[in-house]
Amino acid sequence: MKRKSLARLKSDLWNRLRPEVDLATLANDIRKFLRQHVGESARNVNAAHNLARYLTGKYSVSRKWGDLNWLIDYHPDDLDAFLDRIDSREFEESRKKYDEVLRLIQKKSRVKPQKAAEAEQSRKKSKIRYDWRRRLYRQGLIIKQFGRAPSLSLLDLHSKIPPESPCLDILLSGEAIRMAGHWDSFENLFGEDRHRFPKSLRHERSGRTKVYYLNAFIECLIHLLANRDGGKQWLPQGLDRGVVLRGIIERANRFSPEIGDMLAEKLRPYLP
Repeated sequence: MKRKSLARLKSDLWNRLRPEVDLATLANDIRKFLRQHVGESARNVNAAHNLARYLTGKYSVSRKWGDLNWLIDYHPDDLDAFLDRIDSREFEESRKKYDEVLRLIQKKSRVKPQKAAEAEQSRKKSKIRYDWRRRLYRQGLIIKQFGRAPSLSLLDLHSKIPPESPCLDILLSGEAIRMAGHWDSFENLFGEDRHRFPKSLRHERSGRTKVYYLNAFIECLIHLLANRDGGKQWLPQGLDRGVVLRGIIERANRFSPEIGDMLAEKLRPYLP
């Protein structure tokens, strides 16, 4: 039997598996649905993001590049062989637990090489994959979302509508995020390498993963605003620092006036 090309094999795997959707796309679709059937409302945005987070916790919905994408990109042969050993009904049940397949493949890929040259090559490939995935989640969401100018209202040309900036909602609602390598992470929020953050941030553990709450975020924010590491200024010249910081404070007030007041007090020295 003729062997499939790598591109054809990956395409066939995607066709066999249910497509994934990222959190932002899911929230946007929910918001459009609410606008169409309920009407335009500022509450729709929060409702859409809250519902999207609820669905991502209950169902298999990826946040950008998930493990399934990684399996198809780097181990299509192994995944294809696994799928061939089970029928479609079994796969629907086992798909929710495909992390077991990931562990098996990773264990196989970590077999100790026979030669020192092979070990060095394996380490280089592993580092390239790790750095590539981390760079995907270093977009600087705070500046992108809170640095936008308000838009004019179509109903009242004399009033302006602030841009929707949901990237901090998880922290403001009392949940935790990771340091790096994830859509909801400090690196993705600030667009900076984790080595620029304070060394001893308060954290908790979720299994083997360290997670960070709002207090750690505020510590990172002030650390970068004060440029305590002496690196490149986090808020670059030409960007109105006041717009970003006041936007953060206003967003916090939506969740809790107490949090908004606390942020306003801590950020006052850095406001123009």
